[in-house]
Amino acid sequence: MQSPSEEKKRQHLFSRAAFGISMNELQNRRGQNLSSLVDELFKESAGFTELAVVAVDKMEAMSQKDRKALSAEERKKLREERKRSMFDLNLAWVEKLWTDPARLRERMTFFWHGHFACRLEAPWAMQDLNNIHRKYALGNFRDMLLAVSKSPAMLQFLNNQQNRKMHPNENFAREVMELFTIGRGNYTEYDIKEAARAFTGWGYERETGAFVFREKTHDEGEKTFLGKTGNFKGEDIIDMLLEKKETAHFLCRKIYKFFVNDQADEKIVNALADSFYASQYDIAALMKKIFNADWFFHPGNIGALIKSPVDLLAGLNRLVPVSYENKDGLLVFQRGLGQALFYPPNVSGWAGGKNWIDSSSLMFRLKAPSMLLNNGHIDIQPKDDLLDGKPAMMQKDLANGQSPATMPVAGQGDQAKRKNKFHALPDWNSLLSSIPENCTKEELISRILVPEASVALLKNLQAMNASNHKELVMELLSSPEYQMG
Repeated sequence: MQSPSEEKKRQHLFSRAAFGISMNELQNRRGQNLSSLVDELFKESAGFTELAVVAVDKMEAMSQKDRKALSAEERKKLREERKRSMFDLNLAWVEKLWTDPARLRERMTFFWHGHFACRLEAPWAMQDLNNIHRKYALGNFRDMLLAVSKSPAMLQFLNNQQNRKMHPNENFAREVMELFTIGRGNYTEYDIKEAARAFTGWGYERETGAFVFREKTHDEGEKTFLGKTGNFKGEDIIDMLLEKKETAHFLCRKIYKFFVNDQADEKIVNALADSFYASQYDIAALMKKIFNADWFFHPGNIGALIKSPVDLLAGLNRLVPVSYENKDGLLVFQRGLGQALFYPPNVSGWAGGKNWIDSSSLMFRLKAPSMLLNNGHIDIQPKDDLLDGKPAMMQKDLANGQSPATMPVAGQGDQAKRKNKFHALPDWNSLLSSIPENCTKEELISRILVPEASVALLKNLQAMNASNHKELVMELLSSPEYQMG
């Protein structure tokens, strides 16, 4: 394989670490060495702003007595407010992904959002969990794991709020091992049962969301976990899981597949795990090691990942800034593309890789840039239960050739006939003004696409007017190659 140019390496770095790069910034970064770019990405992500869209949930903060006293109409209104708050939270983070200056931190927050997958119709709790991911995104993994484990969202999602002595609930104990730390095959069913006993008494105050350890419901008996015996509590279980090098390997393999290549190089993964374990789970040190490695810029890793739907949307908006008169349309796009933030399909999160692409979703992905950047007027039905329908029904409609931006939402009946306009307002001048006058067609192709253009695409582009940059860009953004990053 031909060695990539320095500009292509810079483009690759920003694609993986920052949801892409604008044409203007790519031009301004010419001549800057890679190590200084990595340092800048970490420096600009040293600080951060939390998501602060929703307050403590009204229904959640109510006492049991007040909740029982609510009328049916009052309950309905509070549920509608909760659902609207979830949508507002989604839209606020989507926009933050392509506007926040702490680009690497938001990218890492996105990774941890999938790793610690959680789905609740509890806006404040989900916002709190997202801010935990953001706070520790480049910090210490133990600190983040402990904070996540004690968060109202995870305590409720995995039923640890109901975990009491004599009646232990094993959900959290199982997932903390299978999905968050050592992975399958490195623990037994007995370990799950004993760990569940250690986590008894963990809960949170409904009125404030504050973590509370309820001694009266904690099992003080002796427990045997991963070959060790003692009167363990939840923190002890977490520490013993981190003592296992399998945890470092499990995490490094997942990070490698997310940031480098979904075909893991086990030799490199093992080396990363050794370093990560020795650093006592320093996430920033691990990511610096990855982004500064020669193998990260190997030709086989450049343009080798299928972009997730969120990557696709964020990358488009970083390249061509877009504002939206009706932001609810972004919910439709996320659902149609197969990934809506705060709505993972299950506790394992999104599978990623080739799972992003099938015959129907590919069609929509190829049309998405044109829908967002050409005129940007699209009929939609942003209904309250937009994200509650069955994915299978959505996929069936896509297979029949309907765009999810115009299709009725399942179960809406006559309401689906009422349409609103999703009006996207792309700032084309931001992109076009950053293209040098003497920029050749080949240079433009290289700056838009991370992977090499196929023979078929190059043939299509040959007949186009090289001076019509907008037309050329739209052709590139609508190509299969743009789906890779």
